[in-house]
Amino acid sequence: MRITVITLGRASDYTGRSIVELELPEGAMLRDAIRVLSEKTNPLLYERYINGHYIFVTLVNDKPVLSPDTPLKDGDRITLVTPEMGG
Repeated sequence: MRITVITLGRASDYTGRSIVELELPEGAMLRDAIRVLSEKTNPLLYERYINGHYIFVTLVNDKPVLSPDTPLKDGDRITLVTPEMGG
């Protein structure tokens, strides 16, 4: 199945890209997509995401998700956003 990952804010700095298309096997979960994205962009991404060291707001098809075990389907869009601070 094919999914799209969009990274916003510092997440795009972290991956070096703002949009990445991924091919995943049927039955893949969010954690699988983050692992494949990490392999394509930044090897530390998966470890830090799973261990909560680099916190993202994660959306699947514009709906917030908390679990890395969220199932995905063909055509899904994942959006990763890093929290921003400022004033």
